[in-house]
Amino acid sequence: MKIIHENQEYPVHSETNTLTESIEGMLPFALKLSRSAEHEYYASLPRPVSVDGAKSTTHVKAGWIYYFKDWNAFALNFREADIAPYIVYIIGEVAGGLEGLLAEAGDTIEIKLSL
Repeated sequence: MKIIHENQEYPVHSETNTLTESIEGMLPFALKLSRSAEHEYYASLPRPVSVDGAKSTTHVKAGWIYYFKDWNAFALNFREADIAPYIVYIIGEVAGGLEGLLAEAGDTIEIKLSL
C-alpha cells in the first residue's frame, strides 16, 4: 500500500492481517482528512473493515496509520500521543517523512491510497 500526497508517494509498511487486507481490497481511493487533536488527520473509510487479528494500542506514533473502529476512521498521525481511553488498530508505518509535512499542514489534506 502507498499514500500519495501532493504528487509524492509514501510507501506504507503495513501489518499482515484482515484489517489491512480489507483496506487493500478497496484500493484505490481518495480521502479528505481533517486535522484533530494536534496529532492526527482522519477520515472515514469507504466502508467498515474487520479488525480480526489486528494489534490494538492506546499510544500512537508519528508516521503511523491507525484505524478507529467506533468511527470507521483512518487516522494518519504526525505526532506521538497517548489517546487512552480510546483504542485504535495498527495499519502500518508510513516511510518517507510525511509526518513532518503534516505537522505544518492546514485543517484538511487530501490523499490517495493505492497498491
